[in-house]
Amino acid sequence: MHASTHLHKILYWYMCPRSLGQASPSMNAFAEGQAAAYKMFQTIERKPEIDAYDTNGKRLEDIHGEIHLRDVYFSYPARPEELIFNGFSLHIASGTTAALVGQSGSGKSTVISLIERFYDPQAGEVLIDGTNVKEFELRWIRGKIGLVSQEPVLFASSIKDNIAYGKDGATVEEIRGAAELANAAKFIDKLPRVLDSSHFYYFKVIL
Repeated sequence: MHASTHLHKILYWYMCPRSLGQASPSMNAFAEGQAAAYKMFQTIERKPEIDAYDTNGKRLEDIHGEIHLRDVYFSYPARPEELIFNGFSLHIASGTTAALVGQSGSGKSTVISLIERFYDPQAGEVLIDGTNVKEFELRWIRGKIGLVSQEPVLFASSIKDNIAYGKDGATVEEIRGAAELANAAKFIDKLPRVLDSSHFYYFKVIL
């Protein structure tokens, strides 16, 4: 056997353990990345119980807005042991104004979350105009409900886009009407703006 062959073997046995030792920190990173990717793909492939993109369900010709919560039992999935509603019932007649008053955590926001069907109750019913909200086409019924949260979320876009976000295909007239109903049109008109082709609200200033 040639001396060069012996030398190659010696270098091989010397370099392999050294290279493996240098690679071990990267192997840990690969393992962590693989575990994170597995969880990510599980989340992507998960089919939610409440699917906002499901086109099945009822659409009514008109909606009056009578709301019933009947004997509702509810706890949030993250805190199943903490019962928010224990046989809670509520009736709000169409065309009336109602105020929910209570301390933090008493369930005021939960009522809205159930009406908009962000969650389903464990027992009981949530009805709009006598129809269980589970029977409606979800995107349609949510499109009939306006919600101004106590902590509104604003997107890094124009005022026009922020207003239109609540309704797919909103027209310029509808956007303008929403701003006027919110008593914001005069204030918005005073802001610096870049006009789009319809000469209406393509603001770079975000409320």
